[in-house]
Amino acid sequence: MAIAEVIGFFTLVCVIWYWVYKKHKNLQLKICRSSIESSSSSSSLSSPPSLSSPISRTWTHQVFPSFRGEDVRKGFLSHIQKEFKSKGIVPFIDDEMKRGESIGPGLFQAIRESKIAIVLLSKNYASSSWCLNELVEIMNCREEIGQTVMTVFYQVDPSDVRKQTGDFGKAFKKTCVGKTQEVKQRWSRALMDVANILGQDSRKWDKEADMIVKVAKDVSDVLSYTPSRDFDDYVGIRPHITRINSLLCLESTDVRMVGMLGPPGIGKTTIARVLYDQISEKFQFSAFIENIRLSYWKGWHDEGNLDFPVEIMTGDRQRKLNLQRRLLSELFNQKDIQVRHLGAVQERLRDHKVLVILDGVDQLEQLTALAKETHWFGHGSRIIITTQDQRLLRAHEINHVYKVDLPATDEALQIFCLYAFGQKFPYDGFKKLAREFTALAGELPLGLRVLGSYLRGMSLEEWKNALPRLRTSLDGEIEKTLRFAYNVLSDKDKSLFLHIACLFNGCQVNHVKQWLANSSLDVNHGFEVLSNKSLISTDMGLVRMHSLLQQLGVDIVRKQSIGEPEKRQFLVDVNEISDVITDNTGTGTILGIMLHVSKIEDVLVIEETVFDRMTNLQFLIFDECLRDKLNLPLGLNCLPRKIRLLRWDYCPLSVWPSKFSAKFLVELIMRANKFEKLWEGIQPLKNLKRMELGDARNLKEIPDLSNATNLESLLLSFCTSLLEIPSSIRGTTNLKELDLGGCASLVKLSSCICNATSLEELNLSACSNLVELPCALPGDSNMRSLSKLLLNGSSRLKTFPEISTNIQELNLSGTAIEEVPSSIRLWSRLDKLDMSRCKNLKMFPPVPDGISVLNLSETEIEDIPPWVENLSQLRHFVMIRCKKLDNISLSRISKMEGVHCLQITRGDEDVSGDSIVNIRCHKLVSLPQLSDCLSSLDAENCVSLETIDGSFHNPDIRLNFLNCNNLNQEARELIQKSVCKHALLPSGEVPAYFIHRAIGDSVTIHLKERHLPLYLIFKASLVLFNDDEINYDYEDDDDDDYDEEVIVYGDYDSYPHSDDYTKQETMRLSCRVEGKQNGLTIQYGSSVHLLPTPHRYTEHVYIFEASFSLGECNSPEAESELVFDFKVHDYFWAIKECGLQLLELPHAHGDD
Repeated sequence: MAIAEVIGFFTLVCVIWYWVYKKHKNLQLKICRSSIESSSSSSSLSSPPSLSSPISRTWTHQVFPSFRGEDVRKGFLSHIQKEFKSKGIVPFIDDEMKRGESIGPGLFQAIRESKIAIVLLSKNYASSSWCLNELVEIMNCREEIGQTVMTVFYQVDPSDVRKQTGDFGKAFKKTCVGKTQEVKQRWSRALMDVANILGQDSRKWDKEADMIVKVAKDVSDVLSYTPSRDFDDYVGIRPHITRINSLLCLESTDVRMVGMLGPPGIGKTTIARVLYDQISEKFQFSAFIENIRLSYWKGWHDEGNLDFPVEIMTGDRQRKLNLQRRLLSELFNQKDIQVRHLGAVQERLRDHKVLVILDGVDQLEQLTALAKETHWFGHGSRIIITTQDQRLLRAHEINHVYKVDLPATDEALQIFCLYAFGQKFPYDGFKKLAREFTALAGELPLGLRVLGSYLRGMSLEEWKNALPRLRTSLDGEIEKTLRFAYNVLSDKDKSLFLHIACLFNGCQVNHVKQWLANSSLDVNHGFEVLSNKSLISTDMGLVRMHSLLQQLGVDIVRKQSIGEPEKRQFLVDVNEISDVITDNTGTGTILGIMLHVSKIEDVLVIEETVFDRMTNLQFLIFDECLRDKLNLPLGLNCLPRKIRLLRWDYCPLSVWPSKFSAKFLVELIMRANKFEKLWEGIQPLKNLKRMELGDARNLKEIPDLSNATNLESLLLSFCTSLLEIPSSIRGTTNLKELDLGGCASLVKLSSCICNATSLEELNLSACSNLVELPCALPGDSNMRSLSKLLLNGSSRLKTFPEISTNIQELNLSGTAIEEVPSSIRLWSRLDKLDMSRCKNLKMFPPVPDGISVLNLSETEIEDIPPWVENLSQLRHFVMIRCKKLDNISLSRISKMEGVHCLQITRGDEDVSGDSIVNIRCHKLVSLPQLSDCLSSLDAENCVSLETIDGSFHNPDIRLNFLNCNNLNQEARELIQKSVCKHALLPSGEVPAYFIHRAIGDSVTIHLKERHLPLYLIFKASLVLFNDDEINYDYEDDDDDDYDEEVIVYGDYDSYPHSDDYTKQETMRLSCRVEGKQNGLTIQYGSSVHLLPTPHRYTEHVYIFEASFSLGECNSPEAESELVFDFKVHDYFWAIKECGLQLLELPHAHGDD
């Protein structure tokens, strides 16, 4: 008791909460609260109800005051309630309750649902059995559910309360008359316990007003102390909060506005809510104004019958006044605030440090009404605006903007699983379907929440049955959220939205703009609007629309004419398109058709008149074409006159339609067609930008292009029957790309090509009969734009082309060129030169100093000259299988400090993959010190290598010493102890420094920490051995179990999918990490490693570093157990022994 009187108030609060936190698992059964606040449609990152816990319960009331009315109601109580109100504290008021001998159920519930109970102990407090019963219940709640209890001794001695003496004791004894001994003891114990809580004594204050301010501040501090559960219950929320906090710069005293930008449903509101809960206590006043757009919008014309709340307002000024009234009311917690002029916010807030979150802003007027200038607010204030309109933030000159991106795939799966299963991973048997539904939601948090909640509790069969419907239609809640963003667009922007959703998602932005040029859509401005409103993105030059927004667009078009698809603008459903074509019911309403041919079940027979009535068809796309799915027995009468885009690979037609106009044609893509020639005569081709006819094996001539003055790209690769390029190509003055690669019948290139003054790329690769280039091409002044020339595989070409010095990339691989002129050294822009497989090349070419990529593999070059050390820009230098190379000067190579990719070999061994540093020499005995900037060293099959001079200093380097069996012990230890990303070398045991070891392919570790880091980093060592008795079945190998991380040992050009795992000389190894906590198994992460296969009968050790999230492990419960399982997916190889070292986490012990 003495200790309780000495410790300060805040210390007491901390102790209470820590005690509650430690015991909350044992107290769960005693909690009677069951209601959960529902989240808004955009709060899609929120935790499901099943994850609630006592420490994070929602309190109905902030403060419950227990008092004797006749002592304090008219004075002290009224004053403290006023102070509470000024601080936004809402106490429970029982004015309307009738007081009697016992507490009713309503008051009992009010006490239990209050976060804080404040007991005002006055002289006559104990004269009321009602007050004493209240006190008993309050002290019970303090013990059972961790309720905070605060005391004020109002004109009474705490000792009298504790011992029930003095006037207070007399009143208590009088109340005890006629009561049972049990009741008297219960009251007495409650009075003694409450008196032991250090509180405010009114007798020690000169001014009662000061004491009231102190009490209100203490209450406010306790309300702000609640341990946050947000990071624990929300997947992926922590990085968002961290990044936004860096923009907020809370330690600064300036006033800052920060925007949070993202498409609808991505979780902006949820992130803002969590952020608000985290930082609001740092401000004098704070307010979260949610869904501003709904209360501000003038009216709603709901085409989809969606029920949105609408607050009808009259006049711009009145709407702004209403917004300001709402903001001030939220900040000061006063509903009756009057706002009569637009300077009210500035007038009331300029001296206060405030946090204001304006959620769902979609009009600049809303910002000018609520936060026009930073000087409206006091020093240190922060204004956060969530919106999907980037233009709005720019217009308000908000420079600090956080863009909310979609969650990573694994996080998206966890979010979905939280709502579908109440845990972060799927039930057994549901894994593949869970991934499919996650993909169906497009990883959009709103979609993940809605779909997961919809499927919760359903059986596996019900999940399978629900999938087809959800693939083709949106859930109502999702549609309601997304539809709002569509409905506020102008008619032109709506039309552009539908064009992209139905036809152009994933296409190049500049192509889409060209296809829609000269239309009424004002496409350039429309792209800006849709991009600013986060309805599309244009990263990497591609227009991207989220899959759920795309489905919204498709649904809107479908509703234009339900049951009669021929009356819609766009047709995208394969069955509906098949019906329209089969029944020949096309109309002038149809603007575009996107047919995925591969989805057609049977052969689709197309009549010759199918396009006759589609007079307005502009976009005809036959995608994913298969040769035998479309049948046109009589050909086609015509192609639509207004056609702009025609994409039809594997077109079965052999004769071009007789009725055809190319007046509006922008792009013609008809690869692998059967035509010998296209249209006859001269067509108006002024709008034509691209023509691609690659792999048209029968094509002998291309049409007259004299009018194609705006043609930019002509792609004719592997048109093996094409004999020449017509002279009409001289008219294509804007041609930038000409691809004739693989045109084996082409003998000579017309000199007319030199008139293509804009030509940037010319591909003549694999033109096996091409003997020479046009005589005017080398150095021609008209060809100064040419930056890329590909002649690789043109095996009859003997003369090195003296082209313009502006060339940047030149590929002469596989040609018959014998020597390189010295003038090439002056080609200052030459960046890449490939002369590999030039069998007649004997001298090292005199390349310019600025070259960065040089490939001289399989040439007859005999020596590497000393001046290569001066090629300071060289990054990739490759000389593989140069049999006559007599002097591989590794000491010289080691001085080339800028080189990242170095491959030099002699001999006939086949090199698979593309290593960063490749030195494969059977006679190499010692490896010198190499550049520290190298990221990978491949010394595979250096069978004579014994020593390594120097060391490796790049922690991300990959080391491959496969089959280097002669390495001495010092070299082996150097490799094993090097800080590196991966290492592979001959060895039969796990290095000694790996503390946790086990025989076989699994090791278990027990963690002692109570609070673990967010990520756990570990290093593993696996001894691989050849086991001829392995009976490995690839059919039982589930690739889907290892999908979170793929680690490729070398720098392979592309990600190896499952069909590559069994390719020769590549071995696949997987790692899975699971944890056991409180009897539950938790999957933390997995990875797949692709590494070269060692020679048989030689043991090798593979050492690698990896990490995974420990988000589930951060619990103050019993020790956690981690299980590391490794597996080699190979017929002949297995794991003999494994070792593990935890990095930056020493307190663990392992099971051998």
